[in-house]
Amino acid sequence: MFDNKTGAGRWIASMAVALTVVAGGVYWLGGEAPAPHVAQRPPAPAEPASPAAARTTVADSAFTGPERAAGAPPAATEPEPLPEQAAISDALSGLQWDRHGRLQVDARVREDLDALFIERGSRLNARQFETLQRRIAAGLPDDRGRQVLDVVERYYHYSNVYRDLGDTFRYLGTEDEMARGLRQLHNLRRDYLGADLAEALFGEEERMMRVTLENMRIQSNPALTEAQKRERQRPLSETPATAEQR
Repeated sequence: MFDNKTGAGRWIASMAVALTVVAGGVYWLGGEAPAPHVAQRPPAPAEPASPAAARTTVADSAFTGPERAAGAPPAATEPEPLPEQAAISDALSGLQWDRHGRLQVDARVREDLDALFIERGSRLNARQFETLQRRIAAGLPDDRGRQVLDVVERYYHYSNVYRDLGDTFRYLGTEDEMARGLRQLHNLRRDYLGADLAEALFGEEERMMRVTLENMRIQSNPALTEAQKRERQRPLSETPATAEQR
């Protein structure tokens, strides 16, 4: 079940403009995790590996790239340290749960996930991820811990693919390219996170991005007068709350 309650968040994919948006929502975990669907994507940018492939190859290494493809071992670098047990337990203590004991995934959870998997200088390798899982289980050793581990595992696999394809979504020029990148990013998130979790974490951000794109199309349309542009842009600036008040 999902009830959309937005909170402060940050853009992951820049759309050639710098924006501050509201990202997040509430995702209640119950039952088994949804199986990722296979979405049809345009040929460019390059297709990510399937979720099943990511789960079988991610344990192989924390490194992907030409050197790995050629069979050369990755450079010996010291892995970035994980948060200590005390920091993990402190973060877990701040999670919110509904009256049925289901985890509510909101903007604060999104920030913690990004800090663990996206904002690090290097991705977690398989051993680090296993250590992280043990620390989460030790900090929250019950059904709530299993719910957190489900979210963390899904975001881990998503973040690894996003790290490989992130630049593909960042450096886009035309409105059509941006729209294609947004569709692919939308599908990527739902493939790896599941529809409910992806909507909770990224739904409002994606809606804001679509509004931004439509504003760009209107503003760059030479067939429209300035008055017509303002008229077409006015509905886009209305929030859902404003529309409901009518």
